[in-house]
Amino acid sequence: MASENSILRAAWVPDDDPERDWQVAADLAVAWVRQECVEQGAVGVLVLNAFGAEQSIPSLQRFAAEHVVTTPRAARERVGRGAGPVLAYVPNERTLDFAASLARGSSLVVVESLHGFPLQGWARQLRAIDLTRPDEQPEQLDSELAAAIDRLDFYKNNGFGDQFGKQQAQRILQDLRHAGLLERDVVLGALAAKGASDRAVRNLGKLIDALDRR
Repeated sequence: MASENSILRAAWVPDDDPERDWQVAADLAVAWVRQECVEQGAVGVLVLNAFGAEQSIPSLQRFAAEHVVTTPRAARERVGRGAGPVLAYVPNERTLDFAASLARGSSLVVVESLHGFPLQGWARQLRAIDLTRPDEQPEQLDSELAAAIDRLDFYKNNGFGDQFGKQQAQRILQDLRHAGLLERDVVLGALAAKGASDRAVRNLGKLIDALDRR
């Protein structure tokens, strides 16, 4: 996943209001990414979990017709790397990973689905603009949690798949739990924003789940 420093600007539409229609959420994201495309003089990219998801939402359908639409399973050659501003619609871990890699050196906006991948930690790590509250200052991570995320980021190279990486992650997670700061979704989202692969995010989620069962 693209590191936080390689994304120029980030925004999101949180899945925090059951009354908010998905079309409204998509409209907010499309308006923002269109403006980014104009300012950067670049072609935008719509990233979906699967082709066809855009067909039921007019603003996404129009954006896809005028720009590029792709999925993690499509050939990367279709869009190259750092093609321009990216809109990721209700991504899971893998799709967010792919979208962030395409947004290197550009902008990324994400429409969240809590059934896909919760983005609160991602948004706080990147200080992403909440498009439903654009005049509010983006929320930041607690300093102790931010320091722990930095330590997890240091040990993520093997995706927490080796014994050493697991042990270090477990130690950091235990410290967070003792401090009352172990919020699964926030930790995973923040680590994703730091550049962790979808594999690393999933493996860390398993370590958190195992810790919570003890």
